[in-house]
Order: sequence, then C-alpha cells, then structure tokens
Amino acid sequence: MNNEQISLEVVKRTDPRYQEIRNRHYVENNGTHGQQLHFIIHYNGSVVGIISGASSVYGVGARDEFFKIPKDQKLKQSLYLPAIINNTVFRLEFHEKNLATQVLSLWRKVCAQLWEDIYGVKVLGFETFVVENDTRKGALYKADNWDYLGETKGNTKAHTKGGLTAQHTRSETDKKLIYAKWATKRPATPKIPYVSSWRQSTPEEKARAKNIVEYKRRLEGLHISGISDVPLKEGVAPKEFFDLFA
Repeated sequence: MNNEQISLEVVKRTDPRYQEIRNRHYVENNGTHGQQLHFIIHYNGSVVGIISGASSVYGVGARDEFFKIPKDQKLKQSLYLPAIINNTVFRLEFHEKNLATQVLSLWRKVCAQLWEDIYGVKVLGFETFVVENDTRKGALYKADNWDYLGETKGNTKAHTKGGLTAQHTRSETDKKLIYAKWATKRPATPKIPYVSSWRQSTPEEKARAKNIVEYKRRLEGLHISGISDVPLKEGVAPKEFFDLFA
C-alpha cells in the first residue's frame, strides 16, 4: 500500500456524504466550532471514511505543558491555541493493515499546509481526545508517533454569554485519553499573533473573512494524495507567517 491509493477530498461539513459517516461516529454530531477543515477519505477509488481538524480546546493542562504554552491568557489565545489543530473526528470504515496510520500521516501534512494558507497560522502541532473502551485506546495515534499525555479530568466548562471571562458552569463528561504531536521537527515558539476575522467588526476583518470563505469554496472537491497536490497560496495571511519557521 502507498499514499497514491489514498486521497483526501476537501468538503464542507454539511456535505451529505460526510454527514452520513459522521453520524455513525461514536462522538455525537454536535457540529464544529471555530476554524475547521473537513475531508472525505478515498481509498482505491472508494469512500472509506472521514477526518477533520478544528480549533484546539482551551483548557487542557497536560497539552499546555507539552506545547510549552504560557499561562498568560492573551499569549495563549493569540499565539498558541490557533496554531494547534484538534483532530476532532477520524472514522475509517474500511480496515487494512497500516491504512489508518497512512491516512493520519497524510492528513497531518495536508491539514497543516491548508491551515496555514487559509488562516495564516504556521501550525505548531496537533491534539486529539479519545474516549477509551475495550478496543479504543488510541493505538493508531501511538503508531503515528503521537505522545500520550494522560487523561482529561472528566468535566467541561461552559461559559455564559460574554466569552471566556464570563461566568461559567461545569458539567460532567467522559474522561478522554489525550494525545498530541508536534508538527515542526523540533519544539517551536510562535512569534506573530493570529489575526481573527470572525467578528467582522472592521473593514479589514470583513475582507479577511471573505477571502477565507472564497478560498475554502475553491478548495471544495479537491482530491489530495500528497503534499505536492496542495495548492500553494498567499494573500489571506501576512507574508511573515510563511517564513516563521523556515
């Protein structure tokens, strides 16, 4: 088996093919927040699964320690969290030796490049959270050389209207196994703050948001079987992002 037999198709989250498989995943389908990229997995010409990346989780102590994220909230939110991609969903419905790790490896490379092109962020690394059972223990992440960081605490914080500084409540949730992996060859420190556009409160933010939407629309349906298939693009992000870890 080689990567030429595997391709990732860029799709919207609302794509009916994606949704059909997503609804069979063990994690309930409650949508995706923030930055996001979704793919349908093709193998030998057939649809065999889905895989997605999205904005990182805010408060995970073991993850913060792994990526050397400072406690300063402003630095954490502007420099570090936007540069970590959360592998929110990976469902493979055809099983063959090494296929899952081949897909995951390809996804890391492709998602990191597209994330940078779309959102202007040089990716530091990846995180994922696995609900453990008798057969689900994160073996495929270990096979792809992700680090096991421990378990979550089993509760989550929900903020009321007003953002991260507003009042919040905590609710019980399943404990999850935490895995993480650096995207760079060695630990790196981001230098340039992420430029947000979701509020669209200024002409610059509105223009940036429009560019992101248009570029993602052009990517839809693109099949990527190797990093050379990723269209190189500049324009959405400041040029400095592309040289950050050169």
